[in-house]
Amino acid sequence: MDNLKRVFSADKLYRANIIREKLAEEGIESFEINQKGSAFLMGEIHIYVSSKDYEKAMEIVKEHQDI
Repeated sequence: MDNLKRVFSADKLYRANIIREKLAEEGIESFEINQKGSAFLMGEIHIYVSSKDYEKAMEIVKEHQDI
């Protein structure tokens, strides 16, 4: 994970999925780490991208973060 940077975190899976879709539309591969506990549905989902895609990914996230 040395070359990955977190670009988004959400407590709702649908929000993380929308961001991942927007990143994919722009050709940016993303990775999800889901830290939600299944018993209580607590925690967050984190989206990471490669360091080389970080700047562009952050622009996309800023455009869509209020979903």
